[in-house]
Amino acid sequence: MLKKFNCRILSIEDKETLKAEMLAQVEPTKTGAVKVSNKGTCYNILLRNVKPVVANVIKQEMLSIGADAIVPKGALDLSVQNCNVILTGNMKHFKLLQQKLKSQPFSLKFLGKEILSLIENYNCKNYRLNLKGREFHLKNGKTYIMGILNVTPDSFSDGGKFYSIDSALKQVEKMLEQGADFIDVGGESTRPGAEAVSVDEELKRVIPVIEEVTKRFEDVIISIDTYKAKVAKQAIDAGALIVNDISGLKFDSQMASVVSSCNVPVILMHIKGTPKNMQKNPVYNNLLNEIFDFFQDSLKILENADGDISNVIIDPGIGFGKTFEHNIEILKRLKEFSSLGLPILIGASRKSFLGTILNTQNPEERILGSLSVAAISALRGAKILRVHDVKETYEVLQVADALI
Repeated sequence: MLKKFNCRILSIEDKETLKAEMLAQVEPTKTGAVKVSNKGTCYNILLRNVKPVVANVIKQEMLSIGADAIVPKGALDLSVQNCNVILTGNMKHFKLLQQKLKSQPFSLKFLGKEILSLIENYNCKNYRLNLKGREFHLKNGKTYIMGILNVTPDSFSDGGKFYSIDSALKQVEKMLEQGADFIDVGGESTRPGAEAVSVDEELKRVIPVIEEVTKRFEDVIISIDTYKAKVAKQAIDAGALIVNDISGLKFDSQMASVVSSCNVPVILMHIKGTPKNMQKNPVYNNLLNEIFDFFQDSLKILENADGDISNVIIDPGIGFGKTFEHNIEILKRLKEFSSLGLPILIGASRKSFLGTILNTQNPEERILGSLSVAAISALRGAKILRVHDVKETYEVLQVADALI
């Protein structure tokens, strides 16, 4: 049956796009468009480990401004010590909440401001990295590519291919020509079940390559993929400008001090266990809660070492202590990590969960799957993609970035 009114739902998730659509479709005043767009985007905000009495105060204040909050039954009858709360509202609601909480006890005067800061983090699209005093901006509308250079004999996809300096240099040249923004140099395989290598062996593999790459290619930005502080320090001295630590600063107690003293960004990756045992039945009570707690701990370690906690990139660690289902959940809910206000890196290239989907054990047959994840990750907030296949990823991101 034909409808009497010509109407549809707008599939718009952010207030800037909504404001632009209002101005295009309705032609209101700009002030009116701003006010209404603040009502259009709904945020569901999780508060963890709050006292029941605090949860009840927050719920009542949310209801009083026309928003809502869900609390457990145990908060209502005060039968639990602590509980989680989920708040649901738009920007206008949370601005009103900030005003209402200023007069409440239990330090609630800080909560409203923290929620507004959280929303600002979530919507951030521009980031700044400090590369030993040189500013590098990750700009809105562009997803950056980190090309993988494994100078190892045993990495899962390309082990042994770039083991010599000559082959490594040729691969770096190729990746830079194809559109890589960063080159990630690693001298120890971290595939599931991999054995650790000594510091001396890792240094022997990576330092000559980094020295030659920085000599050959002007302005190249090298990331050193290591969890060992001594390797990171010598790699930085040789020309590396970023440290990529799969342990999130937790395997080597000196790593945070190295990052801090050298004034370089650090990629904090989440891992459960070690490369040798991480895939032996990893279990989580709540996957995303535990990953967020891990990152908060890592940021605290860096802060205690006088490091710059804004000079950080986060990587939820696809395949590092994760089941197939865990990897899928991370990618589906990737945007949540924007809550930290830091750029997100995803390294899913050719990984085994793609082989499960595509029914192949050969990493080189997972390229199309990798490209699918690249596009989806970019659209869900990833700022950097760590990949084997630079040319193909670059072309995919030309389209994804146009949509972003």
